Amino acid sequence: MTPRCFVDPDEWSREQICLRPEDAHHLTAVLRAGPGTAVTVGDGRGGEAVGEIVEIGPAGVVVTVRERRPRGAADWRLTLVQAVPKGERMEWIVQKAVELGAWSVVPVMTERGVVRLDGERAANRVTRWQRVAVEAAKQCRTAWVMRVEPVVTLPQWLGAVGRPAALAIGSLEADAQPFRDVCVGLRQQAMRDVAVLIGPEGDFTPDEMAAAKAAGARPVTFGRRVLRVETAAVYALSVLAYELGVMAAE
Repeated sequence: MTPRCFVDPDEWSREQICLRPEDAHHLTAVLRAGPGTAVTVGDGRGGEAVGEIVEIGPAGVVVTVRERRPRGAADWRLTLVQAVPKGERMEWIVQKAVELGAWSVVPVMTERGVVRLDGERAANRVTRWQRVAVEAAKQCRTAWVMRVEPVVTLPQWLGAVGRPAALAIGSLEADAQPFRDVCVGLRQQAMRDVAVLIGPEGDFTPDEMAAAKAAGARPVTFGRRVLRVETAAVYALSVLAYELGVMAAE
């Protein structure tokens, strides 16, 4: 398999592409690639190009494009709205979200969340998570790079315009619907713009749950077992990806 790199969309459209420093370092220092080595270059938006290294110098690694293989626009949007967990679990969640075909991840701050992020600290985390998403996309050999959105509070996200057409929220409440039943309904309606909210270690507060319901979220249960945050996220994305045919759409 040829090495895979991602570049800015404007750079990808050129006949000669200068790779990002981290990709250039990986190709030359780790893979020992040299002039003539074939490389697959993507723009992260579905476009791919096959080329070869023609120059390695002070300016970086330059690839000449030999063939472009553009893909059509994705007809699905699968979004994970995730209360940021403690430790490094968010990085793991981002990685798995890419593998399972998520279009975007929205890190949210909730009332019972242990982690508190704002300002520069939040921006730095998002930058780190986006790098994780890029590396996961390379490993998956997908032409799409999942976007990690800026950190917001749950009320901010619920009040934003342009939210997904269908919204589910993981719930421990007695009136929550079985997740499978909701997914079957989404499939029958041919929904392609779906989001799922996963709460923090201490779960959503009653006020947060009420606000989500008021915004159109449907409380769903994943079964009798109480799942860890990261398990619930992966389970929800896996079921949605299967039921909506997200993986087959690429």
